[in-house]
Order: sequence, then structure tokens, then C-alpha cells
Amino acid sequence: MSAITGIFYRDGRKVDPDQMKKMNDRLSHRGKDGSAIWCQGSVGLGHQMLWTTPESLHEKLPFHDEKAGLVITADARIDNRKELSQELFIEDKENVSDSYFILKSYEKWGEKCPEYLLGDFAFAIWDENEEKLFCARDHMGVKPFYYYLDDEMFVFGTEIKAILTLEDVPCELNKLKMAENLCLVFDDKKITFYDKIIRLVPANFLFMDNKNFNIKKYWVLDIKKEINLDSNEEYSDAFLEIFTEAVKCRLRSTFPIGSLLSGGLDSSSIVGTAQKILSKTSNNKLETYSATFEKTPECDEQFFINKIIEAYDVKPHFVEADKLSPLSQVNKVLWHLEEPYFTVNFYFHWHIHQQAQEQDVRIMLDGLDGDTTVSHGKRFEFDYFKSLKWIKGLKEVYMHSKRTKSNILKRHLFTYFLLPLIPEFIIRRLPITVPDMGSFNLINNDLARETNVKEKVKIYGNKYRMARSSKSFHYLILNAGILQYILEIVDKSAAAANIEERYPFFDKRLIEFCLALPLEQKLNNGWSRIIMRRAMKNILPYEIKWREDKAMLGPNFRKNLLIYEKNLIENLLFNKEYLIKDYVNIISLHNIFSRFISKKPTNTLSLFGVVTIVLWIQKIFHNRFE
Repeated sequence: MSAITGIFYRDGRKVDPDQMKKMNDRLSHRGKDGSAIWCQGSVGLGHQMLWTTPESLHEKLPFHDEKAGLVITADARIDNRKELSQELFIEDKENVSDSYFILKSYEKWGEKCPEYLLGDFAFAIWDENEEKLFCARDHMGVKPFYYYLDDEMFVFGTEIKAILTLEDVPCELNKLKMAENLCLVFDDKKITFYDKIIRLVPANFLFMDNKNFNIKKYWVLDIKKEINLDSNEEYSDAFLEIFTEAVKCRLRSTFPIGSLLSGGLDSSSIVGTAQKILSKTSNNKLETYSATFEKTPECDEQFFINKIIEAYDVKPHFVEADKLSPLSQVNKVLWHLEEPYFTVNFYFHWHIHQQAQEQDVRIMLDGLDGDTTVSHGKRFEFDYFKSLKWIKGLKEVYMHSKRTKSNILKRHLFTYFLLPLIPEFIIRRLPITVPDMGSFNLINNDLARETNVKEKVKIYGNKYRMARSSKSFHYLILNAGILQYILEIVDKSAAAANIEERYPFFDKRLIEFCLALPLEQKLNNGWSRIIMRRAMKNILPYEIKWREDKAMLGPNFRKNLLIYEKNLIENLLFNKEYLIKDYVNIISLHNIFSRFISKKPTNTLSLFGVVTIVLWIQKIFHNRFE
């Protein structure tokens, strides 16, 4: 969790070192172990260093390899150092940094180098020989990369606030992003709330010189790949091997390692696997961090959390989330997040990161998003219908409804018997249900027309509705923009506490493996993610391994938002409405608020999202992070 910055003046003017330093200093919170810049002519690169791995203690960035004519700045953890050392004839030892492996990979393979890298990374390389800048971002977008481009300059940074230190960079609100977020549509991976400041999309690289600018994708998930093994045991053994390696390579650290522990299948599997590895290689104990909800028992998972704590020799820590406001420290949060946020449970993650900083934890393992990677086998009805395995399909429909303890049997039967028979052109014409943010009534009519957001929501909804197999649906959600959105939010929360988040479930190898699995390894006899449950037989307590459901955190969010923030919300919505009247339907918003304070059923999420928009415009956007 370091930071990178850079300027390339395409018109040939020289980079001002003072400007480069100002840009770099704006991200000083991301790296307390060193700050440096490199400037030469029209190019400047910057870096803020946070030591995390043993190799990073010896790393100096930006690094200039004068013999090769290459300069690199990077925020990276490379997990296949051993393989690269053989390909590049570099010793895999502690004084050789991850960024050096990236530099030499570029020297050997040029633009193809990201194809050979495994891990989380965002980097930029200035090629003096070609007078070209090359930048790349990791496969899933764990490491952020933002940039601004015009005919005269290219400016990039790990966070937007660094880019906005340049006065020539406009600070204008992106209306399309505003409209899409009000409908909870996160599919566009490029745009931000700042017009003309965009993201480098995950699994993409860009290269440019004075005249040319190109972006290319270097990796795509292969939806056609299939894995066929002989038994359930072989499948679960293969899963366990890949998952264990995904956890192991994320334990490389010179500082205490923490892990989120919710009591669910994902975080518990990570904690159990990580502690088993640590107990074999060192005397280090994992620091675990959990949110508790004693005053909101329907949200509490302490029973399952304690099962893991009892099974493993870890150091547990707790945050009493039911005593926290969902908007606690909101102005500081918005400064770090840079954009309005719609993740309602973010607040206790923020406090967990702050608490972990007190134990000098710099690495936090996170179970996000095991549901997506391993898959619940959604749209399984289509698979059984098309394969003519109708009896087995009906049994799965019944058992899945029973396991989930939800009233979805009728919906399953509709999907199973009728939906496969409806032609695609008819499905495309069916009305789209707007996501939970909620309704087009919340959006200013002029903004809706200007951005054509209704059509975009329809395209977004149809894309998922047209997935007519469990694998095609799995493929879509693995590529969904919401994952990048969440990763960037958590990254900035962790960065505020000098912590680097690491995600075993976003390991490229694990994702490719899980997508290629047959349906029976994702859903069987009503049990979703069955391969993982089997693989964790010697790691998880029975009560967690065979959990049929998990607690929902909505009740605590709604309760505490009303208890702690009623006056703030009322003031913002009635006294600051001039800030949002061009974007939000004020009458609709006031109606939602009235129902909220009357404790009537309403879309509290929409209320929360609009409040963060108002505060962001007032505190951050108008002030350019000053």
C-alpha cells in the first residue's frame, strides 16, 4: 500500500520538481517510510513508500536503471517471483524488490510483461530509449490507478487528489457518474465523479508518447475453459491447494498480519488457513478483527467468530459496531475516499482499520468477495433444463429453497420451467427493475434525460437477465464493475491507517479455477459453494462449514442512522438542497426522509447515499482537497 504519481508533458515542456513534489506530498498518508521523486525533461515520477514485505525494506523508488534506460515507480506485490527469477535470471532474494522484477520483465517482454506477472500491482515505466510511458494495473483492480489526459499532458496517481494538485486539471462533476450511482449502476469501470479524470481499467495497460495513446487488455477470463476431475475429493483437494497458495503468498510481511473475521465461510477459511501456515513457519499469531452487535442481536455473529478463535491460536480484537454511527468521521472519510460512497457497512471497516493501526498491523487479509469467486451457482435452473436432467433439477430447486430458508421456491420454478422457453427478444422488452438505490423518482428528470440513464440501466439489467447458464452468470459477476468500486473504497480506508489490504479470493489462479468448475462443484443437494465446504473439512469447525445462512447487517445500519444522524440528515436535506437540486428529485427525497423518521419501510440506502453526495460536494469537491 504505497502510492505512485507521475506527469508526462506531451507538449515537451519540463516538469517542475516543486510541482511533482506537491503532487507526491498530497499522498503522504499512504507511505510513511519514504518519499521521492524523479524528474527528467518532460517526465516526472513520484513514490510514497510503505514497507510491507521484507523486500520492500531494500526498495528505492522511483528506480532508474541507467543501463537499460528505464525508470519505474510502482505499488506492487509480485507473487510469482520464483518463476520470474528463472525466466529473467535474477536471484530471488530479499534485497531484490518486486518492482525490479517488473522492470526486468518489461525489459525482456515489453508491452507483454503484465501477462507474466502474478499479484497486485499498479506501475508506470518511462522508457528513455523509446521516449514512451508504459503503465499497467493488476487483473482485478486491487491497486488503484487514476489519470487525466489531454493533448498537452498526462497525469496519473494512486488517488485523484494528487492529480488535482495541478491547476491545469479541471475539477468538474461528472453528471453521468452521478446519475448511474443514484441507480446503483457501477458497470462503467472507467469514469469517476470527476469529469475527465478516469481509471485505468483492471487487466489493462496503456502506452503513450508525444502523439499516440493506446490502451489494451492483457487478460480476460476464459469462459470456455473447463476442469473435469474424477471425484469430489480430487476437486476439493485441487481447490485447497490453490486457495492455500493464494493465502500463503499474501502472508509475506515484516510486520504483524491481521485478518478480518466475520464468522462467515470466507473470512473463517482465510483465518484458519493463514494460522495453519504461520504456525508451521514462525511463532507469529494472526491478529483478527471482528465487528460485534450485542445491541442488535439479529446482526451478531459472535457465536461463529468465537468458534474460530477457540480453534486457532489467534489474537482477537473487536469493534462494537452497534455503538457506531454509519456516518462517523464522515468528513475525514470523504477526504480519503474522494467520492460519495454507497457502501452502508463501510463504517465499521473504517474503525477496524484504525484499531489495527494501533497494533502496527500493516497487512490485512480480507474475505472479499468469496461469494463471487467460488459462486453460489445462480441460474443453475437453466443448466438442468437444457441438459434434460429435469428430475435432478427439480430436486435441486427444492433443496436450495430449503437450505436458504427463503420463500424462493416459486421463483425457482418459474426460472426452471418458463424462462428457458421465452425468446431472448421478448426478455429484452420486459420492464427492468431499478436496483435498490431505488427508483428513477429519486433522480432529477433533467439529469435523467441528459444522461439517458434509463436506457443505461436497461442495458445493465438485460445483460444479467440474459445470462442463461450458471457459468455465464458467474462470468458476468466476476467482471462486474461493483467489485472494482468496493476494492478502491477499501483500499483508501486501509491507506488512511497505513494498512495494505490483501484478498486471497481475488487471486487470478483461484478465479480461473472456480469459473472452470462444473455446476455440481458449485451447488449440490442445495448446498452452494459446495467445493469450498468440502475443502475446508480439516480447517473449519462444523458449525461454520455447514452454515445455511448468515446475519444481515441492515437492521443495525437503519437503527443507528436514525439514532445518531437524524438531525444531520435533516439539516443537509432541507438547508443544503441547493447543492443537489440539479441531480436529485427533492420532493421524492423529502418523502423518503419523512418515512425514515416515522420508522416506516423506506429505502434508507438512498437517503444515506444522497447525504454522502451533499457532504462530498460541500466539503471536498468545491475545495479540491485543500
